[in-house]
Amino acid sequence: MKISCCIPGGSFMPQGEKEIPMAPLTRLTEGCRAIAALGYDCAEATVGMITSLSDEDVAFLQNEHAAGRFDLAACNSFIPGHLPIVTDDNGTEALYAFVDGAITRMASLGVRYVVFGSGRVRTIPEGCDRAKAEKQIEAFISHCNDVCGKHGMILVIEPLNRAETNWCNKVSEGAEIVRRLNLDNVRLLADGYHMAREEEPLSVIAENRDILLHCHVASSDRRIPGKTEYEGAFLDALKAIGYDGIVTVECGFGDFQKEAAEAAEYLRKKLAE
Repeated sequence: MKISCCIPGGSFMPQGEKEIPMAPLTRLTEGCRAIAALGYDCAEATVGMITSLSDEDVAFLQNEHAAGRFDLAACNSFIPGHLPIVTDDNGTEALYAFVDGAITRMASLGVRYVVFGSGRVRTIPEGCDRAKAEKQIEAFISHCNDVCGKHGMILVIEPLNRAETNWCNKVSEGAEIVRRLNLDNVRLLADGYHMAREEEPLSVIAENRDILLHCHVASSDRRIPGKTEYEGAFLDALKAIGYDGIVTVECGFGDFQKEAAEAAEYLRKKLAE
């Protein structure tokens, strides 16, 4: 099992920005270096950080990746809020063009997984035909599968608690979607924070070990893991199935260097038990 940490400054991690400069290239390079120095195996960032890079920035990071100095395993916060998936207008063309460009760029930087969280854009509007909306979301997933297949990447569906979206709130629901669509490049993510909010039993991890590919961990108040018993139980459930993927710390930080180091120490100790 590998441990990872999100680079501060993303949509769910605004704290700590003062320690990671705001320019996208500097944030990515310094963020990855800081995370590696704290004992993590790799890093995770938002898709927005990647899409905001210039072509010159991308070329620089490609060289850094080739030299082993830039390991960004996954990207989250996939789709920006101005590109809703469920829509009655003609926005699908722009949405799919964004997907194509973003996945192509991520793949060129060695990113392996793109996380389909994006609660806002996948929320089904009130009064909308739910069956039609779900077909739109599944068509979007199918398109992502095709693009990921061309670039050796995987889309992981992240169930989000009901305060963030009204589509796919539980790991069990995400598993049903992954299994029913049965796409080569689509798998499941389990996020301990969202599972706790939804009071979902940890038994779903063992039940879906064959399709579980990526995980996020945080405390119940979305701070660093290790504050409550739940995070320990979540990690124990992963160890029990022999999970050998990545577990990413996805939370807010007050003091990034201090708290990210504490989280890394907790994860290493817990996984070694």
